Amino acid sequence: MALDSPAAGPYPRPNVGRIGTSIYSMTAALANALPAGVLDAAAGSFTFIHYALSPAKRRNVRENLAGAGADFGRGAVYGVFRIHTTNVIEMIASSRWKTHGLADRFDFEGREALDAALAEGNGVILVTQHTGGWETGAVYLQSIGYRLHVVAGVQLSRLLTDAVKKAKEKLGIEVINPEDSSRRLLKALASGGILALLVDGDVYTGGTEIVFFGKTVRLPEGPVRLARASRAPIVAGYCRRAGPRRYRIHLERLLGGDEAAAMPEHEALALVYGAVERFIRENADQWIMFRRFWGGAK
Repeated sequence: MALDSPAAGPYPRPNVGRIGTSIYSMTAALANALPAGVLDAAAGSFTFIHYALSPAKRRNVRENLAGAGADFGRGAVYGVFRIHTTNVIEMIASSRWKTHGLADRFDFEGREALDAALAEGNGVILVTQHTGGWETGAVYLQSIGYRLHVVAGVQLSRLLTDAVKKAKEKLGIEVINPEDSSRRLLKALASGGILALLVDGDVYTGGTEIVFFGKTVRLPEGPVRLARASRAPIVAGYCRRAGPRRYRIHLERLLGGDEAAAMPEHEALALVYGAVERFIRENADQWIMFRRFWGGAK
């Protein structure tokens, strides 16, 4: 569930990881010690700096919003940068959160669909995208008793990736490297857990051509292939920021594992990515995508 989802790569060497862990731990302690108002002011300052120094990212966000059919202006692009900064701060701070009080910040639509899918006993493939507060949403789901396994490559930076991984695992969230074999993904599903896949990232290899927002782009076929192999149902949705430290999770069942196995793969993928397209369109103002998503699209 990487925040920027850069290309997959090996985790840092042990000495680099130790330095990153120390930096991460000190930053988390500071983030939890400061009052909310001070953190908000810091987020505003960091957002301004990031936005001002990132002309390529500004251009990419504008292109991505246009590709998703969203009306936008400078304020919308700046808003994407602001949500990203807030996500980073929360991601780091959450390693020290007392998560028992987190539920008060969330509205959860579709919990019944998730519970029914899990009751089938084959685990659940949770398809989502980089919208809203997906990282905080994962911490919330874990805090109310769901067992999460997330696929993530480099997170924040190579220096901090190992620290982020350890922090997630301390919260009970297993982090799976994109380079790991599919057997580990299938094992997570066989254990009855939720396997979370951010399908608009770029940590996958290969992929298949999908018509997405009217353009043909390469996207991962993993959700459907895993469903066919494991008979795990596919649930999809998003975690939207509804206000300061407020969130709304929306989930819905897309396909049962047997349904995915019975359908032609291209039809199942079209159904899955049709839902992802809808979720991005509904949350385009919170789609955190700094790379050129539509680059090379036909």
